[in-house]
Amino acid sequence: MKSTRSSPLVIVSVLVAILCVLCLPAAAAGPAVMPNNTSIAPQYNGPADPAEVEAFLDSVMPANLARYNVPGATVAVVRDGKLVVAKGYGYRDIANKTPVDANTTSFRIGSVSKLFTWTAVMQQVEAGTIDLDADINTYLKDFKIPDTYPGQPVTMRHLMTHTAGFEDSWRNAAVDDVADLIPVRTYCAGNIPARFIPPGTVSSYSNYGSALASVVVEDVTGIPFTEYVQSHIFTPLSMDQTSLQEDLPPDLASGLTKGYVTNGEENLPTDDYIFVIAPAGSMSSTAPDMAKFIIAHLQNGTYRNATILFPDTASLMHARTFANDEKVPGMCLGFYEMQVNGIRAIGHGGDTNTFHSLLVLLPEKNAGFFVSYNSPTGSSARGEFFGEFMDHYYPQAPHSIPTPDPAASAALQKYAGMYESNRHNYARFEKFSSMGSPVEFTVTPQGTLQTMAGGVPMEYIEVSPGVFSRLDGTRPAGSGNLVFHSSADGTIDYLCIGNQPFFVFDRVPWYATPAFVENVRNAGCILIATILLWPLLFAFRRTHAIPEPRVPKYAHAARWIAGFTAIIVLAFVVVLLPAAMSDPVLMNSYRVDPTIPVLLTILLTLPVIAAILTVVTVGFAILAWKAQYWSLPHRVHYTIITLALILVLWWVHFNNLWVWCL
Repeated sequence: MKSTRSSPLVIVSVLVAILCVLCLPAAAAGPAVMPNNTSIAPQYNGPADPAEVEAFLDSVMPANLARYNVPGATVAVVRDGKLVVAKGYGYRDIANKTPVDANTTSFRIGSVSKLFTWTAVMQQVEAGTIDLDADINTYLKDFKIPDTYPGQPVTMRHLMTHTAGFEDSWRNAAVDDVADLIPVRTYCAGNIPARFIPPGTVSSYSNYGSALASVVVEDVTGIPFTEYVQSHIFTPLSMDQTSLQEDLPPDLASGLTKGYVTNGEENLPTDDYIFVIAPAGSMSSTAPDMAKFIIAHLQNGTYRNATILFPDTASLMHARTFANDEKVPGMCLGFYEMQVNGIRAIGHGGDTNTFHSLLVLLPEKNAGFFVSYNSPTGSSARGEFFGEFMDHYYPQAPHSIPTPDPAASAALQKYAGMYESNRHNYARFEKFSSMGSPVEFTVTPQGTLQTMAGGVPMEYIEVSPGVFSRLDGTRPAGSGNLVFHSSADGTIDYLCIGNQPFFVFDRVPWYATPAFVENVRNAGCILIATILLWPLLFAFRRTHAIPEPRVPKYAHAARWIAGFTAIIVLAFVVVLLPAAMSDPVLMNSYRVDPTIPVLLTILLTLPVIAAILTVVTVGFAILAWKAQYWSLPHRVHYTIITLALILVLWWVHFNNLWVWCL
């Protein structure tokens, strides 16, 4: 549903994106250069000739599908206000060998749907009913966004640039059956995400923000959002095969391609997500219908005799509005910027469980395209198609990159470290499962930065201060240069991927690195397990007739309480939590069922009980040292267990594994 998923999960291929960087050309830094072997493709006057464009598509799309084992795709290319070519490739139904027909086969477009939501918002900005910089609570009738940062309210501009500071959450965002769908405003009122950073600070992709914007449109117009989009966008543009409904009417449902997942080399049909947050990602459409929307935006709001935006409004929507760093593309109002082969593009990606789409506008060239795939590997396929399209029609001259300089290694150390996507949950139980795999950069003796991709080292070289390109000179279109952002004191605080300006990778402090966090848990569990010494010593005394040392009764209670607490903690961490997290039925129930599963409630109550008993154990540990009713080794052992309990409970707290975080 998001343009780059982290799953509902996520940022989708966030790690892949990091490892596929470099589309921005950069000036060489220094006289010594390494030549790039990329040659200039034949020059065309853009995608203007239908026969040539179709020949190009026929040359790349079948290979694209085969390379990524995608069953089917649809694509439309536009230029100068006209649909140049719309064509389908592969199958919409493998079992029946039904081919994709671009004119009749619809695809789910995921988060590309957001562009229609943002267009609706801009229509109301144009009408004067929405102020981009007013507190969003000004418009909401049924609920309010909490004032987390006094004096810094969330505005529509923040929603449109993903800078509201909302954490990411998939709780209740999807359901198992269309019969379980609830109104978007009900979802937004009952699932307000925490705000983890003041608005306008940095981008962090938010499906909730898009859904919230649709509620605002409803509140200022008095029209249900689905009806609004139909009457104000779909109908004027003659988008007759497009719908925002999850439960498609029969005439449209019959044209929807199946979605597939890959099992080895075999593609198997599967059900897709059923989104409650329809304005953020539920739309289905055909390539020719999407071409009409592209043309309307390329022509500043007009398609044939229909006007959905005035030129000034469309220009405002398409303009750069916010950037995480001045050296990278930024967010427009809904669209986001990309730089490929020196050309500015604006667009949006879309991902569901089985569909992956990309809409691209090239305003300088009055051209664009839409492409969609019906399996998960389409996420990689669309990026490759984007690059092939640009290299074919708008190639860039071969460029040079600096030669690595070993003397630069010391200066590069400030960039070394771990970085993790800021698109995850911060305040709730979901944090434990939503944290992505951080990317670690190290400095090589040759003067480059290195990270690992599937066990294979990838190297990057600094081409200007804080800007890094792939050492091998490749320039994938879907990502861009790596840009390290400096805070006011000059330290590096986050990492930007050039062509993905809707989130950043925060630098991970030492205490939050996976290695440290997991080592705390493991060390704590190992030390806690030394409670086994007590029954072993008891058995040893019994078998050897060694009398028990005389101690106060509360000393016996201290051991029983510490032992019981240790058993609870070990059972929770080692057995129960892993079992729950690996249970797809239970976890899916948590995501889609408004009622919290009882088993999860019971499970996450255990750490609370353990925390209370740990406080008691700390008291007994202090008393043991004060009264000295045990020998020194026994007191040390008891203290070690107490500290180990505290360590593991810190791990529980770090991961929000408390019942009140559900």
